[in-house]
Amino acid sequence: MSQLLLPGDPGFYETLHGSLPPGWRNGVDSDFGGYFAVKADSLLLEPLSPEEVADYMEGGEYDELEWLEDADPTD
Repeated sequence: MSQLLLPGDPGFYETLHGSLPPGWRNGVDSDFGGYFAVKADSLLLEPLSPEEVADYMEGGEYDELEWLEDADPTD
């Protein structure tokens, strides 16, 4: 019997980010550089172009997600 894994459960984010999201190829442009990032608004992996990666890293969105690194999932 499989168990439902919910946000806050141990291993939820590791499982969520351990594989590519379904249908990820549908939103990929021709300039896709093989990059994926966890977006702050959805907390899901999304494919990014090289320009989007630079904006993601330099624009502060990456820094917004640092709380995930230190977050206690039991809080």
